Amino acid sequence: MSVRKLRVVLAGVAVAFVAACTSAPAPTYPDVTWRHLAPITFAAGPVEKVAAYSVGGANELEGYLPFSLGRMAMRWPDDRVQTAGTTDILRYSVTEASITSSALKTTKGVRGVFTDDQSERIDLKISVKLDVLGANGTQKGEAIASAARSRTLAQSMSVAERESAIYDETAALLKDIDLELERQINANLGRFLLR
Repeated sequence: MSVRKLRVVLAGVAVAFVAACTSAPAPTYPDVTWRHLAPITFAAGPVEKVAAYSVGGANELEGYLPFSLGRMAMRWPDDRVQTAGTTDILRYSVTEASITSSALKTTKGVRGVFTDDQSERIDLKISVKLDVLGANGTQKGEAIASAARSRTLAQSMSVAERESAIYDETAALLKDIDLELERQINANLGRFLLR
């Protein structure tokens, strides 16, 4: 083998080695849960869950992220609601779960090369509804809660840093909706609670 071929082979091995050492495993994001919180106990029967939100609108990021705001929000009654069977039914609906992205104006030209602008705004929104229904399906009460958050992302952030920042906002938003929904339940569905 010639010296030139040997150099090419060694260079290829070195590049492969460096790539293997620097490639990090894809990060995993845990589901947000509410199991650590005290349950809310209703004098009602089973809990129905309805995913009534749409996915895939303009600038929607939900399908591109390694976690799902809507799917995590659907877990809320599993962690927070207990029932002490009557013929009434609880229906929990996630009516909106969106994470959208909007481009922001950035510095152009040579100056832009040396400027780390905020290049993207992420808007997160969640809306949920909890209905108490009689055995015949008539509505006896409802609690509606909504929450929203926004965050800007810097041009220099890597894909992993962007995902992590969006996940942090998602987790905070889900904590917000839990607090608001509990407040709405106490205000509007108190007569159905077992205290």
